[in-house]
Amino acid sequence: MQTRLAGGISALARGLSPVTAIVLGALLIILGILIILYPALLYWMVGIGLILGGVALVAAVLAPPRSM
Repeated sequence: MQTRLAGGISALARGLSPVTAIVLGALLIILGILIILYPALLYWMVGIGLILGGVALVAAVLAPPRSM
């Protein structure tokens, strides 16, 4: 499981510019530290993630397909 996650993250990072990858990595580290210090923050992050994921799914279904 962990190797899949690491492979997915490295594949995502390969598509980004070096500056964007560094900034994203720093933000993930800061977010991880905040969640360790304030565990109640995890519930909010999961809730916001689920809402954003649902909105993205609905938008993907309702959006017309792109012609190539």
